[in-house]
Amino acid sequence: MATTLFRHPRIHLLDGRGGTAEAMLVVDGVIAAIGGADAVGERAPAGTVVRELPGEAVVAGFHDAHIHTASLARSLDELDVRDARSLAEALSRIGAHVRSLPGDGWVVGGRWDANGWPDGPPTRVALDTVAPDRPVCLSSVDGHSVWVNGEALRRAGIDASTPDPVGGRIERDATAQPTGLLRETAADAVAAQAAAESPHDLTTLLDRAQRLLLSEGITHVTDFDGEDARAAYRRLRDAGRLRLRVHKGTPADALDEAIAAGRRTGAGDDWFTDGPVKLFSDGALGSHTAHMGEDFAGEPGNHGIEVLDPDELDRLVGRAVAAGIAVATHAIGDRANARVLDAYARAQPAAARAGLRLRVEHAQHLAPGDVARFARLGVIASQQPTHWASDIPLVSRLLHGRDLDSYAWAALRDAGAVVAFGSDAPVEPSAPLRGIRDALIRSTTASPLGQEHGVRALRTEEALLAYTAGPAYAAGLDDRVGRLAVGMLADFAVLDGDPFRVDPAEIAGIRPLATVVGGEPAFGLD
Repeated sequence: MATTLFRHPRIHLLDGRGGTAEAMLVVDGVIAAIGGADAVGERAPAGTVVRELPGEAVVAGFHDAHIHTASLARSLDELDVRDARSLAEALSRIGAHVRSLPGDGWVVGGRWDANGWPDGPPTRVALDTVAPDRPVCLSSVDGHSVWVNGEALRRAGIDASTPDPVGGRIERDATAQPTGLLRETAADAVAAQAAAESPHDLTTLLDRAQRLLLSEGITHVTDFDGEDARAAYRRLRDAGRLRLRVHKGTPADALDEAIAAGRRTGAGDDWFTDGPVKLFSDGALGSHTAHMGEDFAGEPGNHGIEVLDPDELDRLVGRAVAAGIAVATHAIGDRANARVLDAYARAQPAAARAGLRLRVEHAQHLAPGDVARFARLGVIASQQPTHWASDIPLVSRLLHGRDLDSYAWAALRDAGAVVAFGSDAPVEPSAPLRGIRDALIRSTTASPLGQEHGVRALRTEEALLAYTAGPAYAAGLDDRVGRLAVGMLADFAVLDGDPFRVDPAEIAGIRPLATVVGGEPAFGLD
C-alpha cells in the first residue's frame, strides 16, 4: 500500500467558501485525508513518504473538457501557418515546407486563417504553384475547412461533376470547377485519405502529446478525435505508459460500431472511460459555416451550414441514448444551438432515466431565451474561453448588432447551467491557465466585446471549477475526479503563482511546477 503525505500551505479546495488545506494524505492514489497539517499528519502511518510541495498554490488537476489530442499530437510536427498574414506569405512557407519533405506523400497540417488575408482566399490554383505534383491537404485553423491542391482533388475523385455532400460544400468557381476549398463534410474523404497514408505512429505521437498536457497541469482529457486515437490510447494503457486520464468520445460515423461493441458512457477504469458520441449540428464562425438565424453581414444567402437536419439529429440522439451513450453535439450558431436544445428536450426524459448527461460543444452564440433552456433541460455548456479572444474580429464583422448572448459563460452560470471549460486544441493552445484568464476577462468591462449584460463577472474560483469539477460532472465522473476531497483520486497541479492572488490578466503567466496523477508525479517533482 503506497502512502504519501503531500504538504503545502495553500491547497485550494474550491469549495465555494475559499477553503484551503495544508496537507493531503494519499493512499493508493486516493485522498484519505485533507486539511490542517497537524490533523492530517497524525493520520499518516509509519513509513509514509512525506513530500513538501514547491510553488505558491495547489489546485485540482485540470480536465480539458473538449480537446482533439490526436490532432494535437500530429500538429507538433506538421506545417503550421496560422500566423501567416497573407496568401503570399502562406504560400512561401508552404513551398519551403514541401521542398524540405522527402518523397511524394501527402503534405498535411495548415491551421491557416484567411479571414484577414488582403490578397485573396486560398485556392487550388495558388497551391499548385508551390506543390504541383504531390497531394496537399491543409486544415483551416478552426478545422472546418480544408485547402487542397489539384493532385489532392484528383486522388479524391472530386471534380466539377461531384455533388455537394449532405452537410458540406465544395466551393466552386464560375465554371463549377472546385476552387480547392472544401467545407465541413465535403472535406472528410480527402482528410481521411491523407491521415490513412500518414507515416507517423499515432501511439508514439500521443505519448509525446500527453507529456505536453501534463506539463500544463492537465490530468484528464475528454477527447473528440477518432477511433484511431482510441486504439492508440488503449495501446498506451496496455503498455503501462498512459499517465493521463482519458474520457474518449466516439465520432458519429462510429456510433453503430460502438453500439455493437456494447460501449456505455462511463464504462472503463480510472485511466480510460468511454465518453459521449460527438455529433455536428453546424460548422464554425471562421469558415463562415456556423448555422445562424440570419445571413452573415455582407454575405447574402449565407447563414452557415446545417450539417444535420432536425430529423436526423433527433434520430442519432435517440439512438445513442437508447444504447446508454451520452451525446455531445457541436453547435456554434444560434440556430444550431436552438435546434440541438430542441432535440435534447425530446430526448431528456430517456437520458435522465439512463443517467446520461447531454452536452453542447462550444455553445458560442445563443438566442437570449436559450440561455435559460440550458439550465432548465440540465444541458451542459462545454465552452472554450480562448475562442472568444480569437474570434473578436470575426464577431465584430460578421455578427455586429445581433441580439445574441455570445461566449456567455457568466450568463449560463447565472441561469444555473453547468459550464465545462476546454481548449479545443490544436485549434487553440491547450494551456488551461490561458483559458481561465480569457474566461475572466470576457466577463468584465475590459472585454473588447463588452461585458455580458446584467450578469455578475465570473470569479476566479468559478473559472477554476469550470476547468476541474465542471468537466468531471460533464463526463459523469464527478464521484471520482475533479475535486480535492476525501475519496477522490489524488490528481492535482502545483503552480508557481496563486491564481487568487494575481490580476486575471496575469494568470496565463502562471506555470505548473508539477502535476500529480493518482498520487504519483507525472510531471516535475523529480
